Amino acid sequence: MPQTSMIISSLSSSRDYLLRLVDCTRIFSRILCVRNNQEAVELLQTEEIDTIFLDWQPPEVEQLNSLAEVLGDREEWCDIPLLLFTPDPQRDAEILALQKGAGDCFDYGITARELGARLHHHLAHKRRTDELRAENCQLAKLAISDRLTGLYNRSYFDVVLEFEAARCQRHGSVLSLLIITIDSFNWLENNFGHRVSDSLLRLTGDVIQVTARKSDIPCRFNHQDFAIILPDTPTPDAFLLAERIRREIMINGPKKPLSHFTLSLSMGISGHAGNGIIDPRNLVDEAYCAVETGRRHGAGRTEIFHHDPQILARNGHRLDIEHPQGHA
Repeated sequence: MPQTSMIISSLSSSRDYLLRLVDCTRIFSRILCVRNNQEAVELLQTEEIDTIFLDWQPPEVEQLNSLAEVLGDREEWCDIPLLLFTPDPQRDAEILALQKGAGDCFDYGITARELGARLHHHLAHKRRTDELRAENCQLAKLAISDRLTGLYNRSYFDVVLEFEAARCQRHGSVLSLLIITIDSFNWLENNFGHRVSDSLLRLTGDVIQVTARKSDIPCRFNHQDFAIILPDTPTPDAFLLAERIRREIMINGPKKPLSHFTLSLSMGISGHAGNGIIDPRNLVDEAYCAVETGRRHGAGRTEIFHHDPQILARNGHRLDIEHPQGHA
């Protein structure tokens, strides 16, 4: 894999010398040079740097301290080897450099062969650390993801909704919740089997994933239902998102054996305007009530919950808000 290094030196003569020395190791496909820490940070934000070489003049430590602190504060930078070149290597200076966060300290007179051998050690350590971090990130993602759809799972939904509700109440911001349920899902599963029903869930999850905005939190809520937490989003904007999802489902309809079947989604929206106490459980109940309100007028509708005590169920009785029914 191509490697990129960065040399930091305020002296053009030192930069030229270190550039030739590092290039002779034949390890790096690119060697970038900057004059100070500020330029180094700007470069780190746009380039993937594998090794940093600092032209260090002991006993000066301010630049070294500042650079080590910047690298340590960012997870993606903290394991980049910080290697020092000094024209006057003293044992005390080397110890000081290591104490301040350097990975190694080299004499200007080091040969390219020795430098290359020592660099391989540092780069191998960084590679192992990067692989371990990637594996940990993958494990963390799996812990909060639904395996079938790739969306966030119910456990993550519960935690984030509670957090966003608290944030909404604390800052007076708006919050909406969109519940999406596949109409007639149980009938489809019973007649076509789990393989087909799983394909419908994956299709719906894919559409939700690509349609949701970066700030939205799309989740698989339960077997056939999905939920999208919408921070800083009023209910009319949540309605527009719901209809975009519906349009995408119509365009990317199910494949065989359901290619002639129209996938219908019933969606309910609840929201909080940021005033007063907000209970996350109420948001879920109200969104499901909106789903049921829409279904009384036919499947495939999007409804926004309203606090209307006269809402009636299909049988003429008042809808039980405490135990909403959101399944087909």
